[in-house]
Amino acid sequence: MKKYGENKIFVEGKSDKIFIDFLLLHFFEIDDKSIVIDVEGKDKLKNSPLLVNERRRSENSKNLIIFDTDSIEKKGGREERLKELQEIKTLLNTEFSIFLLPSDDENEGMLEDLINKCFKEEFNFFDDCWSSMIGCINVSEMEKLNIPAQHGFLYSKIDLFSKYKVQDVEESKSKIPYHSLSIWNFERDKNENLDKLLKFIEDNLFND
Repeated sequence: MKKYGENKIFVEGKSDKIFIDFLLLHFFEIDDKSIVIDVEGKDKLKNSPLLVNERRRSENSKNLIIFDTDSIEKKGGREERLKELQEIKTLLNTEFSIFLLPSDDENEGMLEDLINKCFKEEFNFFDDCWSSMIGCINVSEMEKLNIPAQHGFLYSKIDLFSKYKVQDVEESKSKIPYHSLSIWNFERDKNENLDKLLKFIEDNLFND
């Protein structure tokens, strides 16, 4: 097993941590919940004591940041996220390796967009059903409607196929049961964005 010492991966929330923990176990056979740090929101990253920990600094421990790109409409976008992270790097006098979900490029989006690309193809008919529902809601004359967010779409899709159990696998305690449902395709050669994220982890988490 490759060594990673006190290197850490910082993510925005619990769902992100569950997903990255799963990837570490599934692809790298690493079952260590201390690697991925949930900072409980991007704005709280600068408050993480691990970023200024003197022992980690003395050991040249690595800091990997895996955050959502979000949308420009919601004060996000790649340029804005990189600007915010650069300000934190300067403030704390530290270094980061950064991956912005879902694809670490100019495309807007978040973790849920990447996870949606991990469904087996036969389950993706739900996407058109969801789009039709949202379209119906948008043309209604009702006011003060709470349009479902992206995570609502993802959890609804998973719930629809919740009876597709993997035999001899215990039910997952996470909101997204990566291990216990047979709806997933985690073949990295068939998922460009997943492969890019895994390469980022490979290139930055481990010590030479």
